[in-house]
Amino acid sequence: MPSYEENDHGTWKIDDEGQRVQICNFTARIIKETRLIDGMNTETTLTISGNIKDTALPEIEVPANNFPGMGWVMQAWGVRAVIFPGSNLKEDLRTTIQLRSRPKVTNIYRNIGWQEVNGKRAYLHAGGAITADGNDPSVTVRLAPELSRYNLDTNEDPKEAFYESIQLTDLGPKAVVWPLWAATMSPLYGPVDFATHLTGRSGTFKSEVISLFQSHYGKGMDARHLPGSWSSTPNALECQAYYAANAVFVIDDFVPVGTSWQVRAYQTSADKIIRSQGNQSGRARLSDTANLQTAYYPRGIILSTGEDTPEGHSVRARMLIMEMSPGDVKPENLSLCQKSRHLFPALTKALIMDLSRHPVDITPDAERIRNENIGTGHTRTPPMLGRLIAAAETTLRWGNRKGWINNDQYQCLVNEMKESILKAGAAQSSYLESTDPVEIFLSAFRQVLGANQAHVRKRNGGAPRNPTILGWTEENNHHDVPMYKSHGPCIAWIDWDDNEIYIDVNSGYNVVRKIAGQELALTKQTLFKRMKDAGLLQRTDDGRQRNSIRITAEGHPRQVLVLNAAETLEMKEIPADD
Repeated sequence: MPSYEENDHGTWKIDDEGQRVQICNFTARIIKETRLIDGMNTETTLTISGNIKDTALPEIEVPANNFPGMGWVMQAWGVRAVIFPGSNLKEDLRTTIQLRSRPKVTNIYRNIGWQEVNGKRAYLHAGGAITADGNDPSVTVRLAPELSRYNLDTNEDPKEAFYESIQLTDLGPKAVVWPLWAATMSPLYGPVDFATHLTGRSGTFKSEVISLFQSHYGKGMDARHLPGSWSSTPNALECQAYYAANAVFVIDDFVPVGTSWQVRAYQTSADKIIRSQGNQSGRARLSDTANLQTAYYPRGIILSTGEDTPEGHSVRARMLIMEMSPGDVKPENLSLCQKSRHLFPALTKALIMDLSRHPVDITPDAERIRNENIGTGHTRTPPMLGRLIAAAETTLRWGNRKGWINNDQYQCLVNEMKESILKAGAAQSSYLESTDPVEIFLSAFRQVLGANQAHVRKRNGGAPRNPTILGWTEENNHHDVPMYKSHGPCIAWIDWDDNEIYIDVNSGYNVVRKIAGQELALTKQTLFKRMKDAGLLQRTDDGRQRNSIRITAEGHPRQVLVLNAAETLEMKEIPADD
């Protein structure tokens, strides 16, 4: 094997025959190895120092996957740092730097939630890591500014915190506050595949109420400092909810107002975020080097609020929707609960410490409760109820074992909790029912386009006018003329001049049917007949007694449904010609 040496002239290789070959005119060391860990992925950065003779080169940070190529030498240290030509000398340089380096290894965690740290089960937060022994502030957790208030480093009395937290269930309607309390505890026991949504008009104290539950993960998260807002971009919300693993993540203020484009943007954000929560998976992306990037999705539970409720049956089916009315929350009761806000993190910390010692799997209880309530609401509703009841009952049982509530109090609270959550579950049908399958189809059609899962073209091909509401996105091309990119399959064509949209009876129906799911239970032929009966079809083939007609689009014959474009897309006016 070759050996290596360094002197004032740089770094040298000595081969098996004793011949010396100069590799470069500098010396270098890795002085720090920093690992950025988010619970699923690890990115490593190397801090490198170097010298040319007695002149120190500036310290640099290099991603570990860029280190072997040695392209960072010229980029960071310029032309004075020279790697000499020769076979495999870059490999030799990489080898000698690694052999001679004794870097300090630092783990920096970027997420909230459960993680093995130094061989121990721990829960990460802004103030360190909570283990069975308490908080360890020596663990470095670097969170985004929006998540910096997730701090459970508190010395408050957990018994008092538990008592005051239970008092929140008297703050408003039981079928609202008990599900929220259960949802607050649920992510501590593992992944959650649904969200909650609290809706009500302005003045019902939605944000104030929801902030009290969010405060179980940090006392600084009042109604003005909630971690998420529906006005943020979907990508930002996906990342924030991804890093808030095993925790509550409130997204506040779903109020889709403004232009039709702005309203659709709100609905698109909700579709992407809630669907990712329900599916426990994110959208796969490729980097500019065609490598798969991290797929971001909510790893805790989303507690959403808004004056409106997101559209789409499949989206609503992934949420437990609750409604508040004026007068449901008394201001004086709210003020009392707000004074206890600083205590709530102590409850969460104490529960985490015990779960660090003895992890609890609530899945068997959740499945049993689900099976007992099959037929309640949507098919996704019973699993939600099972998870919420199991999480709440397990937490109340923990408080009972601690001696913070006696057996009678425990049983009374459990009975009230179950009754309240089941009542909330039974109410889901009113949010999910629709007696008109035509409206379900059209809503799902708009949803497909809004979520960029399919697109519409001009009859002669290419991007139509107003493409961003038709499954296209604008691309940056550094020119005055905008460029657009289509997404998913083409399921329809449009003629704005005639105000007609042509939905392909095969690909269009199949894509929309997949999104609508079991909510669209009719066969294709029956659905088309219902659309004709509703007067929605602009033209039909009466000669062949068909509700679809044949047109030529992009040079090929197509069998399509012809609908009013503006009405189908819920537009007040047709876009003008360019």
